[in-house]
Formats: sequence, C-alpha cells, structure tokens
Amino acid sequence: MILMLLSGCSEERASSQERFSGTGNTDTAAVVFGPSLTEMFYVSGAWSRVAGVDRFSKWPEEAQELAVVGDFLTPSMEMITALGATSIHVIGTNQSLKSLSVRLGIPYYQYSFDRLSDVYDSCDRIERLYPEADFRGFREKIDTTLDSLHTVFQQDSLRVMIVVFLDADGSATVAGEGTFFADIINGMGCVPASPEAGSYPAVSVEGILSLAPDRVVIMDPYDAGEANIELWRGSGLDDSNVRILSGDYVLVPGARLYELIVGIAQCLN
Repeated sequence: MILMLLSGCSEERASSQERFSGTGNTDTAAVVFGPSLTEMFYVSGAWSRVAGVDRFSKWPEEAQELAVVGDFLTPSMEMITALGATSIHVIGTNQSLKSLSVRLGIPYYQYSFDRLSDVYDSCDRIERLYPEADFRGFREKIDTTLDSLHTVFQQDSLRVMIVVFLDADGSATVAGEGTFFADIINGMGCVPASPEAGSYPAVSVEGILSLAPDRVVIMDPYDAGEANIELWRGSGLDDSNVRILSGDYVLVPGARLYELIVGIAQCLN
C-alpha cells in the first residue's frame, strides 16, 4: 500500500507537541489506524495510551482487547467520539478523520511507512510526543542486523525479486525502488530485481524471465505455502531459486521488521 508522508502544518504540530510534552501529558486515549502503526505503539512503551485500533490490527494479541474503530476507508466516527479520543494517528491521508479531529479539538497525526526511513521517522515522532516512548533498541537491532548481513552478501550482489502478490495468471506484483523492501535488500548488500518504474509494479511471466533474478522471495501472509510454488510452476517458471516467506508480518513494516529481515536473509542462502 502506497502511503503519503505528512506534509503537515507546523503550527498544528508545534501546538500538539507542547500540549502533550512532559509528565503532564494528557493524551491518554489515542486511536490508531494501521497495523504497522499499532505495532510501533506497542513496542514504544506508550501502549497504555492507546484506546482503539483499526480492524486490521491483529498483532499484538493485546490489540484485540481494545475498541475497534473501523478501518481506514470506513472509520467509526461514533466509536471514536464515544471513546473520548484524545488524539488520532493514521497511516496515509484521511480527510474524514482529520475533520473529526478538528470537531473534537484533538490532534491528528499522519504517518507514512513506505520506506525504512519512514519507519524511523515514525519512531522519532512517537518519541517526541510521549516521554516514555523509546525506540533506541529497535533501531539499533535493525541497523546492526543489516550491517552484518551486508558483510555476508555484498560480494555476491544477488539480484533479489520480492513478490508481494502472485496472480493466478502467473503475473506478479513485486516490490520496486522506493519501498521498504528495496531498502532492506539494498541494506543487505543485494540488488532489487524489479522494473525501474513504480514502487509496486505488476510484472508478466515474460517480464520475470527477462529480469532473471538470482532469488525470488514470495511474501506469504496467508500461509498458502506450496500452493504458491505450484502457481509459479504452472506458469512455466523455474522454481529452483524461489523461496516462500510465510507469516502475518511479511507485508507489515512494523515492530517485527527484524523478523522480516532475518526471514529474507534465510531465503537467500
């Protein structure tokens, strides 16, 4: 999903930070839209401030104990109001939620998770808003892991194709430049094997063959497993260099990024 980074209004941002800074922080009923953002709040140390999450936020298990406030396209304005929300946090642009924040007189924060740098920027913003939030260990673990993997893979410079969706006709949606997947692959000392145009371009069978990736890693959030391999074979493609990475976190650039990085690295061996 392609998400926009908050351009924001400096006045709104400054007033929000001033209102919620220090030990007298009154933001105790935040509502959060987006699994990545929910995960980041959970590991930040500020989880106790979250009162509601969107219906797609299933991790951690504690998120399922909170109020469900709809989703990005159909947020529940009534539920958000009834919760007595003190802030709204959203991945992407949602004018309805922004308008609601104005009516309720509470801050509206917009985030992006397109790139790895966006994830770090989100960490910085949450740390500025909440005095107890601390992502130093999270960032250091990812940076250290990527540095170590770079030492391992840089000499081979493997061309890696990350498939985020595999269609029944054999075409694939792949992660291109300008995505957190590409940042991970580059950080590991490998090269993204994707078309130059578009962040998540669709590639035909012929296109896959022409790109000739050294490794193909199919992201498998629904544990389709062998069915993905059969689909790949059924399109006449060689599966000798194809690996499947399963798990509900594989498309979510959130708190489990370390697991995603390690999983991709294991698929390249």
